[in-house]
Amino acid sequence: MAVSFLNLLDKYRPHKIYRPSPLLGIFQFFVLAFFWFSIIYGATVTATILFAKFIPEILYDLKLFAIGDIIYYLAPLIAVMVLIPANATFLVLNERKILALLTVRSGPNRVGPNGFLQTAADAIKLLFKEDVTPKGADKLLFTLAPVIFFAPSVIAFIPILAVATGNTGPFISCDLSIGVLFILAISSIPVLGLVLGGWASNNKYSLIGGLRSAAQSISYEIPMVLTVISMIILTGSINLNEIAHDQAGGILNWNIFAFGNMNLLLNLFPLGKNSIIGVYGLVLLFICFVLFFMYLLSACAEVNRIPFDLPEAESELVSGYNTEFTGMKFALFFLAEYTALFIICCLASILFLGGGHLPVSIGTESKLVETLANTKLGDLSWFLPSTVLMLKAYVLIFASVWVRATLPRLRYDQLMTFSWKFLIPLSLINIFVVAVLVSIKPW
Repeated sequence: MAVSFLNLLDKYRPHKIYRPSPLLGIFQFFVLAFFWFSIIYGATVTATILFAKFIPEILYDLKLFAIGDIIYYLAPLIAVMVLIPANATFLVLNERKILALLTVRSGPNRVGPNGFLQTAADAIKLLFKEDVTPKGADKLLFTLAPVIFFAPSVIAFIPILAVATGNTGPFISCDLSIGVLFILAISSIPVLGLVLGGWASNNKYSLIGGLRSAAQSISYEIPMVLTVISMIILTGSINLNEIAHDQAGGILNWNIFAFGNMNLLLNLFPLGKNSIIGVYGLVLLFICFVLFFMYLLSACAEVNRIPFDLPEAESELVSGYNTEFTGMKFALFFLAEYTALFIICCLASILFLGGGHLPVSIGTESKLVETLANTKLGDLSWFLPSTVLMLKAYVLIFASVWVRATLPRLRYDQLMTFSWKFLIPLSLINIFVVAVLVSIKPW
C-alpha cells in the first residue's frame, strides 16, 4: 500500500508534469536574453545621454560652463556604473538558464515570467541581508576586500568603451594609446582583494582560498600576458581602437584568421605561385588559433572560472575566500567575478574577432554606419559597434558556461602543472615563432 502511494506521488511530481521541450526552452531563453539586453542597453544609453547632452546643455544655458564640461566628461564613468551592475545581474541569470538547458533542467522559473526577475529578486534579498563580521576578523580589511576586488573591474572596462562607441562624443577620452597595457595592469589588482578577504576573515578555509587565488593568478597571468604580447607583436599596436579598426572589411580580416592573410593559403594548391608563402600563411593561421585558445584558457583561469575555480572549490573549502561574507559584500564578489569574465570576453573579441565590426565588407558596414549617423534621433553611429561587440562577448560567455557544464574541476596539482609545464612553455614558443614570422615576411 505504501509503495503504491509513493509510486503515485512520483508519477505526479511537479518535475514530471513540467517537461518543456528543448526547443521551447531555447526559445524562452532567447526571449529572456533579448529583454534583459534591451534593459541593460536602454538604461546605459539613457544615463549616458542624460549626462552627455541634457544636463550639460542646461548648465551651459545657466552659464555654468566649467560644471557642464565636468558633467559631460563624466558620462563614460556613469555609463560604466550603470552597465556593470545591470550586466552582471543578467550574466548570473544567463548562466543559470544555460546550465539548466545543458543539463535538462527547468532552471529558475518562478520569479517573474519564466524566471525573468530571479536575479533582481536575489539582488534585493542580498541588499537587505544582515552584514555580519566574524569574531576575530580584521574589520577594516574585511570591509575593503570586496571593494578592492570590484573597483578595478569597473576601471578596466573604460578603454573598451572607446571601441564600443567608436570614439563618439565624450567617449573619445576613453581611447587610451596604451589600452591593452592599461587593462592588463588594472586586472592584476583584484587578486589582492581575494587574499585580503581570505586573511581578514579569520577562517582557515577562506585563507586557503585566498592563497590559492594568489598562486593561481601568478601562474596564469604569465601565459595570458605572453599571449597578449604575441598579439601586440603581430598587430604592431597596444591601442584597442587601432587593433579593432585594422580588422574591418569582413570576417576573413579578423585577427584569428591570419590577420587578413588567408589568401596566402592559395599558394599551397597546385596553381599557386609560391609554396613558401602558402606555408607562411598556414603557420600564421595556426599560430592565431593557438593564441586565441591559449588566451581564453589563461583568462578563464585568471577569473577563477570552472574548471579553474580552485580558490572557491565548494567541495573542499566550503566557499573559499568568500565563505564569511554576507549581504552586499558577498554580492560585490559575484559582480566583480562576472564583470571580469565580461571584460576578458570583450578583450578577446577586440584582439581576435574584429571588435565592433560586422563580418561584412567595408562598403556595407560604412553604409550602415552612415544610415545610423543621419537618423531623426541624431547620430546613432555608436549603436552598431557597441551592439556587435557585446554580442560577440556574450557568445564567448556562452562558451565558458558550456565548459562549466561539461568539465569537472581540476585538482590543485593539475591546475599548477597545466600552467607551468604546458601553457607557459607553449606561450614562450609562440612568442619566438611570432617574432620569426614578423621578421621574415615573404612579401
